Amino acid sequence: MKIAILIVRILLGALMVFASVAYFFDLVEAEAPTGDMLTFMTGIMASKYLLPLAKTIELIAGLSLLSGKFMKVTLLALLPISVNIFLIHTVTQVSEVPVAIFVLGANLFLIYAHWDSYKDLFKAN
Repeated sequence: MKIAILIVRILLGALMVFASVAYFFDLVEAEAPTGDMLTFMTGIMASKYLLPLAKTIELIAGLSLLSGKFMKVTLLALLPISVNIFLIHTVTQVSEVPVAIFVLGANLFLIYAHWDSYKDLFKAN
């Protein structure tokens, strides 16, 4: 199990770092969005801050996962982004669903693997 956790952690961290670095340095030419994805991205881009904020959090989370430092809080910070990635791609851009499933699944797997650290968050006082 420790090897699986390490592999998933490194893959998820590398994916987050690559996605954010590619965004900030415009390394990958993305295909132009169409349909619902175009409408969604137009709104996101109109906000001016939302996509850079999400990509900054992805970068910090990716570096944390790769280094193994602050991982447990990082997984919680990454959870809403992972869910959003999954929902965006299942609703608007079905071609990217496998990557979205990996991101959400890896995040949930890592949270499950460290569940003892999160139990107290769900206890009623």
